[in-house]
Amino acid sequence: MERLRPYFRPAALLLGGACLLSAQTLPPIVIPKPPANTSPDALFAGMVPKLELYIAKENIDKLAKNPRDYVTLTIKEPGVVDLEKCSVKLKGSAGSFRQITEDRPGFSLRTAKSKKHQEYRGLTKFQLNNCAQDGTMLLEMIAGEMARRAGVPASRCTHAYVVLNGKPLGTYVLKEGFNTEFLAGFFKDTSGHLYDGGFVNEIDGPIEVDHGDPDEKVRLTELIGATKERNPVLRLQRMDRILDIDAYFRHLAIEQIICHWDGYSFNHNNYRFYEDPSTGKFTFILHGMDQVFGDDRWHVFRQPGALVPRALLEDRGMRARYREQLLSVYEKNFRTYDWPKRIQELAANTKAKLTPIAVEEAKRFDQRGKDAADRVKHRLDAVRAQLEDVAQLRTIGGKASLAKYAWERHADEKEADEREQDKRSCFRVTVGAKKGGDFRLQLATGPGRYRLTAMVKTSGVVAGKDEKEKGARLRISGMSGVPALTGNNDWRQVSVEFSVAEADPVLVLELRAEAGEAWFDRNSLTLTRIP
Repeated sequence: MERLRPYFRPAALLLGGACLLSAQTLPPIVIPKPPANTSPDALFAGMVPKLELYIAKENIDKLAKNPRDYVTLTIKEPGVVDLEKCSVKLKGSAGSFRQITEDRPGFSLRTAKSKKHQEYRGLTKFQLNNCAQDGTMLLEMIAGEMARRAGVPASRCTHAYVVLNGKPLGTYVLKEGFNTEFLAGFFKDTSGHLYDGGFVNEIDGPIEVDHGDPDEKVRLTELIGATKERNPVLRLQRMDRILDIDAYFRHLAIEQIICHWDGYSFNHNNYRFYEDPSTGKFTFILHGMDQVFGDDRWHVFRQPGALVPRALLEDRGMRARYREQLLSVYEKNFRTYDWPKRIQELAANTKAKLTPIAVEEAKRFDQRGKDAADRVKHRLDAVRAQLEDVAQLRTIGGKASLAKYAWERHADEKEADEREQDKRSCFRVTVGAKKGGDFRLQLATGPGRYRLTAMVKTSGVVAGKDEKEKGARLRISGMSGVPALTGNNDWRQVSVEFSVAEADPVLVLELRAEAGEAWFDRNSLTLTRIP
């Protein structure tokens, strides 16, 4: 849309006693339209720009000493833009951070920090991610698209070919930053507080304020207080007043499906959350999804450890509400949508757009697309199988094979691991300084009676005096008095029956003793719903 600049003149201009021109007869001055395809929508619709960054030597030295402090640079896209007085600092944390003097540092860029209203293709804040932890260079892009399709806020991404001071750095992921431009895509009112959780911080930790008054923390304090309310009924009432619960459950569902272990709900890392003034409630925003789809065995109802989900999911009704949201997200956005095909399309587009810039780099996207598509396919196949198990265990006689789940080790790495024994894939536990350990899995079974079965082998197990040190056994957390194996036992079937009333059960494969070793055959692990 053309913008009209006001043109001010006196009512009449007299020269030699004659009225030459009236203000009403003067044509408006028209500011030319911006160049085509310079909007963020066009950028993230498949463009792969070549970005040339120019940082002066003194500013390179400043970044080397203080990589988190902004310095000035020039950003050029040949034939499109030449932006001076932009700002840059280095980005990344453990695993992805690179110094400015190293190959492929990551960049956080601002175009209007020193020069107001200056934009790059409609953006005033964006990142160039070096993909140090994602060899496919496609995971954050596809995970963000999955999230947005499910109505969960996440940044848009594209690829860019980056050159620093004349030196080609290669392909990066260009990701839109978190500011009012980003918020406008998801919220009607962008004047609220936008918080950055920082590095492995909870909401009650030293979080940063990206947008809003940092001294005004009334609503944030209310959210933190609600999560720590001891009265269960009052806690849920307070949470409902301050948090968009269903939006958070959709956020959690995406984290579970894509295995986002480094997001808010599990590692309380890589996240933002926004206080929407129009509703007075908080919404969580996905971020840092370069390590997703890493574990096919991740259980879609894995117990999260962060404050917000713990405060909600202690309640049985909330667990049912979360399951409904997860199943809805899966049904609408994953079950029938061909995400591997979509990944191949993205890879092919990047290859085509990169070819005129860097031929060899472009060719790498054939394999990158294949690797990312395979990774996503394997995970989504596992999710489908897990959800089928959930349905099976709702009926009497229904069975679920537990081999395909990620069991969590509760022992020192030297005393518990996964290894082959007698040509079987096993969980192995050996007695060490802490007298044993276990592997655990929390399942969303629903109320009822169940039987857990496994093939178990022991060697030299010597029971201790304490009830917890009786030997090798299967049980659920909190269950005592379960018979245990001691001594030497060749492979034999062991089972335990239990009832579920409220909380989802935590299944335990355990060895606690004075000495010995035990193996649990992964592929024999079965859970059956019984009358």
